[in-house]
Amino acid sequence: MGEIDPGYVSQRLREVVADEPKAFAYDIGVSLSAVYNYLNGRVPSTEVLFRIACYTGRPMEWFLGSSRGERFDYLAEASREAARPVAYAG
Repeated sequence: MGEIDPGYVSQRLREVVADEPKAFAYDIGVSLSAVYNYLNGRVPSTEVLFRIACYTGRPMEWFLGSSRGERFDYLAEASREAARPVAYAG
């Protein structure tokens, strides 16, 4: 997969934090300074990223990227496709 791009992670976090970093920090159980660190390029630990993913309803992969430009939006689409009911013609 390659290395995690901290800039990409912080960009995605900015999308979900919006203008409520204090509430976001409280809701995911981290300090406000930790949220600001994440918004400024520090990559959250796997545990924190998992809490963020659960809180936002987005897969962890949505927050990740690589230096080669790979993005994981297709995983979210695949999940939606797999969740659609299938007609049974039996």
